Amino acid sequence: MISRSAILRWTILLLCGLGLGGCRSGGPVIQPSGELTGTERVLVLPFKNMAWLYGEGVNVRSPLTGKVFMTGPTAEGADRLLTEMLVDALRRQTRFQTVPSSEAPAVLDALQSSPEAQRSPLKTLAQTGRMLDADLVFQGYVYRFKNRVGKDYAAESAASVAFDLYLVDSRAQKVVWSAYFDETQQALTDDLLFMGTFFRRGARWITAEEMASEAMTDMFKGFEQP
Repeated sequence: MISRSAILRWTILLLCGLGLGGCRSGGPVIQPSGELTGTERVLVLPFKNMAWLYGEGVNVRSPLTGKVFMTGPTAEGADRLLTEMLVDALRRQTRFQTVPSSEAPAVLDALQSSPEAQRSPLKTLAQTGRMLDADLVFQGYVYRFKNRVGKDYAAESAASVAFDLYLVDSRAQKVVWSAYFDETQQALTDDLLFMGTFFRRGARWITAEEMASEAMTDMFKGFEQP
């Protein structure tokens, strides 16, 4: 005999498939603003931990767009993990040519010591790209990376992740693509609008790493290799 919970689950899935019931994705928001061939030489800079810079529980503006994010607990190494996810997504989903980034920290340190760097982070990123022979520069910022507390189907506290990512044209000195992700996983009892996302994830509580990895992959779906 089919349980009542199973019937409810299949009913909700059917409504989502029909586009009814307000099913909404919690995926990233992508904002292209320039023309790309997809084969440019790109420099990947490490993500910056904004929660470490400004503290937790405060509204922080993105250095490049001014969009506001609420900072929160950020697991140690989250910035490195997101950088690795970005490099992996570029390798799997795009035809971009990555340039060596070992000299980037020294170049950035030198440029950021100048008064102009304080006035224009965008120009600093663009100049870094030019100095390292890159057409484009990726720079990301992480504001929150809170791990789930509990298990797949019995979480005491949900995962919460917020980060944004920018692609800067080194010569035009402008942002040509950007994306951001800001989500705290919700229970169906708290927000039915996320039921589509909840069941797509297996009707379970996911980890912060899983949430971030899913978002990063979604960000680059428009760049897939032929």
